[in-house]
Order: sequence, then structure tokens, then C-alpha cells
Amino acid sequence: MFNAMTRAEIWLQDTLDKPLGIEDLANHLGYSASQVRRQFRLSFHISPSTYREKRRLERAAVLLSLTPLNIAQIAIRCGYYNHSSFSRAFQRHYQLTPRNFRLTFKSTLNQQSPTHDFATSIEKTNDRQMILMRLYKAPDDIPGLGNANYHNKHLACLQARLRLSTTVVAMPDLLTDKINAVNSDISHLTRSDIGLYVGHKDNAQNIALPVPYRRVDVPTHYYAKTCFQNLAHLPKALSDTISHLLHRQDSYHISGHSPQVLWQTDHLELRIPLLG
Repeated sequence: MFNAMTRAEIWLQDTLDKPLGIEDLANHLGYSASQVRRQFRLSFHISPSTYREKRRLERAAVLLSLTPLNIAQIAIRCGYYNHSSFSRAFQRHYQLTPRNFRLTFKSTLNQQSPTHDFATSIEKTNDRQMILMRLYKAPDDIPGLGNANYHNKHLACLQARLRLSTTVVAMPDLLTDKINAVNSDISHLTRSDIGLYVGHKDNAQNIALPVPYRRVDVPTHYYAKTCFQNLAHLPKALSDTISHLLHRQDSYHISGHSPQVLWQTDHLELRIPLLG
């Protein structure tokens, strides 16, 4: 059942901008709405609807902080089709209006000095695919911690069949953690998607995947690329990438989708998906 609730959590994350409800989620999973509500709360200690609203507002905080999109545009991108209801929900969650949240973040950012230790470039990728398994960092009372050993066992087998693939970690919470401290009531839930970024000449469609893995289509998009040598350098690489993007005078802005780290042959590569 935890695998089903993982799929539920991923579905909620992937449909933040859509006006879908618990019945749509239940139909997606093949369970009743009451089963989904009960099992999701058992797995994550939060209801699906409350979880979705938190994730919507976290994405809104990222877009308010890191893009010039106006508040109405951000509301729609985060699944709110009424400007007033978005503003009320945001203020309840962050104790600041969207406008004041944006001003506060920019004021804080202006007081910080970026290191500029890492160079960032804007690049474009064509349609690709990732094969990912979601892992959760959680205390002992939350299921799913055993997934790491399961993943290590199967990743090498998948990579042997996909010779041009690259190890990748997608981090849905990375930008949120950069913008604000994780809320105390869901701080136990830190997510990562570990797997393979499939080479353009590899065909992953005919490979049978172990149950916890999923295929994720990556459409053509622009991204900010920053290379670094050690995973311990990720926080500084992220800060420099954000600083670079905020000071550009063009139309490339952070989309709010999951940043990724690719394990290239001689370096690590941070990719942050962009609007543009």
C-alpha cells in the first residue's frame, strides 16, 4: 500500500496546477476516495488535500521569490483560479501577503553576497526520459526507509541495459528549502527521485521496470546549468545559480519544477528548469 501512496503523493505534486480533487486521485489509483484519505494519512501523517495545498503554497513562495511573474500568474500556476482565495491561503500559511513575502525575500537577498565560485550557463535539452524511484528521508515511524537498499540493488541492472544513461537525482524540495525553512509539521518529509537520465539513443520503453520505478517524460526545455565537483558544494552552486538568474536581463526564469543533479563522467551538474 505504501507504493500506492507514493504514487498518490507524486500525482498530487505533478498536478498542482490542475483543478483535480480526491475523486480524481482515487480513480487514478483504483481505490475508493475514503481508502485514499485513510491510507495517505497513515503514510504521511497529513490528509491529501492539506498536503496538496502546502505544496501549492510552497511552489508559490518559490515563484514569488525567484521570478518576476505577477501574483495572478503565480496563483494560476499553483492551481488557484481565484486571486483572493490564493492571497488568503498564502497569508494563513506564511503570515505574510504574497506581495510582502516577495519584498521580504528580496530585501534579505540584497543583504547577501553571492560567492560566484561557479559559472552558470543557459542551455536547452530536447525530449528525453528519466527512470526514477522516489525516496523519503523520514523518522522510523514513516514507511519507505528501506527503499534505498532496494534502489541500489536494481539501479546497476537498469544502467547496464541503458548504456548511455546518466545517474540523476531530482530534488522536488530543493528550491523550497532554499527559500524558507520547511514547515514544522511536514519537516519529516524530504523527497528525492533517484534513477537514470536516459541517453537519446537508448530506448527505455521496452524495459520492464521494478514496481517502485516510473518513467518520467522530460519535454524540450531550457535550464540553468552549473557544474561542480563535490556534492558538498551543492548549496553554494545553488546560491550562485539563483544569483545568476536573478541578475539576468532576459526572459529566463525558474519554473518551479524539480532541479536535478546529474553525475557526469568528471563532474556533477546542477540543472534548474526554466520558463522561457
